[in-house]
Amino acid sequence: MKQPITAILLLITGALSAQSSFWTENFTNNIPAGWTSTDGSNQNVVWKWCANNAPGCTPLFGGIDPFQAATAATGYVYVNSDAAGQLGQNHVSRLTTAAINCTGRNQVYVQFQSHIGNYQTTPAATAELRVSTNLTTWTKFEIFKDLTTPNQFSANPYLSLVNISAIAANKPTVYLQWQWTANYDYMWNLDDIALFDVNPTPEFDLAVGDFLFPASSLAQPASQIATDTFRFGAEISNNGTAAQTSIVLRAAVAAAGGAELFADSILIPSLAAGIKDTFFQLPRRYAPALPVGEYRIRYSVRTNKDDGRPGDNVAEEAFFVTDDLFSKENGQEFSTGPVTPGDWYIANLYRMRAGSLEKYKAVTAQFSCASPDTLVLPVRDISAAVYLLRVSDHVAPDFSDFDAANFFSDSTQWVGYAGFDAPDNAKDFDLFTVDLTDQASGQLGVPLEAGARYLLAVGYSGPSSAAQHVFNDNVRMFFVSTLTYGPTPGGASQWFRLGFGPEYNAVIRMTISLVTTVDEKPLPESTLVVYPNPVRDAVHLAVRFDRPTDATITIADANGRVIRIEDRQALMQEILTCQLPDLASGTYLARIATKDGTLTKAIVIQR
Repeated sequence: MKQPITAILLLITGALSAQSSFWTENFTNNIPAGWTSTDGSNQNVVWKWCANNAPGCTPLFGGIDPFQAATAATGYVYVNSDAAGQLGQNHVSRLTTAAINCTGRNQVYVQFQSHIGNYQTTPAATAELRVSTNLTTWTKFEIFKDLTTPNQFSANPYLSLVNISAIAANKPTVYLQWQWTANYDYMWNLDDIALFDVNPTPEFDLAVGDFLFPASSLAQPASQIATDTFRFGAEISNNGTAAQTSIVLRAAVAAAGGAELFADSILIPSLAAGIKDTFFQLPRRYAPALPVGEYRIRYSVRTNKDDGRPGDNVAEEAFFVTDDLFSKENGQEFSTGPVTPGDWYIANLYRMRAGSLEKYKAVTAQFSCASPDTLVLPVRDISAAVYLLRVSDHVAPDFSDFDAANFFSDSTQWVGYAGFDAPDNAKDFDLFTVDLTDQASGQLGVPLEAGARYLLAVGYSGPSSAAQHVFNDNVRMFFVSTLTYGPTPGGASQWFRLGFGPEYNAVIRMTISLVTTVDEKPLPESTLVVYPNPVRDAVHLAVRFDRPTDATITIADANGRVIRIEDRQALMQEILTCQLPDLASGTYLARIATKDGTLTKAIVIQR
């Protein structure tokens, strides 16, 4: 089974209009009498009724929620293109109302909520609202103008508002028809239809659209995040009928409990009615020297007017600080692969912290895959090759000068690898872990350079090239983050800097640890004194140097997994206190590193 890729926010979203409608249909009691549901291709792919949002109504894949229309729980209608499979020709599914009397209505607007998913066709061209007064001559209105590429999902729900006055105003018989020309796509759900004789758009309606996700990865180790300086910006739309003035766009970073750690805002003097997706960047930046935990990025927009649809005035997303894990996502949601057959690769870009005096190594890679057809390619028969590539320093931050034509090139250096053969009990969406081997030494663990960028890639070749990789679309990365390398329709293979798109975050994770906890060039014993020891909740580290010294202080477990880290400049004599309330009883390491060497001492925690 094919799997969906992404969800995107388009057109008008938010609460239904507070204006009074003169005609409505919520599908509470099946498709109404007098309506028709037909397939113009005579393949019986027709609109059907779903009584209560039951799972069997339309295809639901990992990460795709049931239909979220306002009254979906009491019934809606849908076309299940996926269930029809690959057809010899496109189905032409039509849902047509009975005659609607619009006499005395000088204007007619139709509003409805829907959710569409396409795989091969593009809804901008194939999903239409059609209007007629005689069931013979139809006028077409586009619904999903921005859904122009294969394998996309609309917002859920997607609120459409269409002015059909030119056809319907003051007409005694008006017919509405939703027509979808598709083939082995996903579904189109429809509910909460209403007709208005005035424009129901609120006078004041600001919205936060796509926003800059400032973290380079959704999850980063605490030892690495401090130099990932955040910048902020968001798209703002004025969906209302009136100009807005004195608009405040605000960005904040908050702890999971809600306490704000950073905030910045800008004043936008004015925004005309109908202005969509205008990007504004905030001036300040934030250096996230944060302990392990979950945090939130939050954008909000406000003005001195009551907003007609306040639900879209705030947008937020989580990011995570971890012990040892790099990740672009927080869970397996769906799988996909390239349309053109052939060997292909998927890679995530990770950056090591600059300036650290400690040395780290990549320990494991974790990834997830699936089979589009388990009869042809059982998951247990999937094999893959894992590559760790160091990105050359000369490559620009936006990869504009990256060698796109070749998998191996002077744009990268191959530094680590792992092989993978799925176990006999493997299932779709399992998370697999492989140990990374250093290309130079053949030893487990790949040394990582401070400040360097790395591509962790998973490749599928031969029969396994039919495998799909698993993704998550929880954030949109508007910079190089997940990349693909594979065949183009013309036959040649190449790198694609944005992969399948800015919201396609591959499940390819990397764990790191200290290269060694052995002091190969020991500093004097007096450099670091640990007390009390054993310790319960807090440990004191007394540091002593004869001259100002740059140092990195690390708390790690016995395997070198970093728990806390701090870089200090011009350190001489100081007592550092580390709170350790969340650590289990056992032996841990306190370590100080300078350009002259390291010193490691044990900490025993007793609860």
